[in-house]
Amino acid sequence: GVSAGINSDLMCGNFDIKTTVGNQLNGLTSGFKDLMGEVMQGATGAVSSLPGMIIQRANPGLYDMITNGILQAGVSFDKSKLSCEAMSKKLADYTMGDSAWTESAVGDEYRDAINRSGGDATRAEQAKDKATGEEGATWIGGKKAGGKGQPAIQPVRDMAKAGYNMLNGQPVTSNSSVTSSACNGSSCQIFKNSDAAATAIVQVLGDRSIRTCKDKSQCESGGTDNAPGASVAGTGFGPLLDESTKVNLEALSKLVSSQGAPSAEELGKLKTGGLPVTRGVIEALRDDTDKNALVQRLAGELAMAHTIETALAMRRILTTGESEPNAAAQKQAIEEGDRRIDSLDRELQALKNEMELRRAISSNSLLVTLERQEVRNSSNQMQQRTPSTDEGMNSLNQKGGE
Repeated sequence: GVSAGINSDLMCGNFDIKTTVGNQLNGLTSGFKDLMGEVMQGATGAVSSLPGMIIQRANPGLYDMITNGILQAGVSFDKSKLSCEAMSKKLADYTMGDSAWTESAVGDEYRDAINRSGGDATRAEQAKDKATGEEGATWIGGKKAGGKGQPAIQPVRDMAKAGYNMLNGQPVTSNSSVTSSACNGSSCQIFKNSDAAATAIVQVLGDRSIRTCKDKSQCESGGTDNAPGASVAGTGFGPLLDESTKVNLEALSKLVSSQGAPSAEELGKLKTGGLPVTRGVIEALRDDTDKNALVQRLAGELAMAHTIETALAMRRILTTGESEPNAAAQKQAIEEGDRRIDSLDRELQALKNEMELRRAISSNSLLVTLERQEVRNSSNQMQQRTPSTDEGMNSLNQKGGE
């Protein structure tokens, strides 16, 4: 038979020709019976009790029938073995798309069929032909997904959840939050659990739902989000940057307009991306005559830092998720993940370009205006007023009259 340890490798050499021929002769698998018509009752007993020469002499017709059956069983064995080898090559050369996931699910069913066949190549071949993909493909955590009554395979979401949990030392399918004492990285500081991380990543990069059934109507469990072909379009980092800027502007405006030292809780509401905003910064803004303009600019810069840090954390999460063993075993999953990571890299480059453009624009207007004002103030302070000759004479006359 085929052991569990060989399942993943589809070792076709473990087919047993003796089992195959025996099952053919005894009618356990079709083929011999279909070819020869009705097999004589008692053929099994005759085969097991009489040597071949005695059978030939006693019943030449039965001997010829058995001989033909053995030949046909041998042909079926060779055919099934070739089919197994072809399937192995096919499974090792996936193409991108849902068909590759269906191939993977069918391959899992074929491995199970080999296991159940007891070494009978023909029986395994027949089971393979009946494979529907409804049992799903082996996915994150070794669980089946995409099949009948199973959740859809959502590559970005599933690998993001796995990556978050792997980075934080949790089971790959966990939805538990990471406690503050156990949080040692940026991912758990930005996202409280794997579901929050996956939702944010899907919002930025998009995702799609994949089902493995050959007949897609058999794989419609889980609602519209899990329907075959359902997809979510990514919106990039624009909305996240705008939202962070809005939050920072409101928080900074409140801090600058209020009295007293800002609390750590109030400062913690700012989305700073790791950049420190201290009480001294807030007090300096309060004393500045151009505090409104500076608050707006600081809010945008802090939001940009927060967005970039979030993007880098998302990249680490998704890259780590690709290394989950069951995901790494699916070539089409890695290709999907790489495509999304490439999109994330383009978004990061766009953020960098936007930051540089903002800096260039502000340097051309606001900073020049402030610098010229500073020069004028400095000149006015250094300028001394020289009394005129008439003023001097008038002063002397006043003193002489006294």
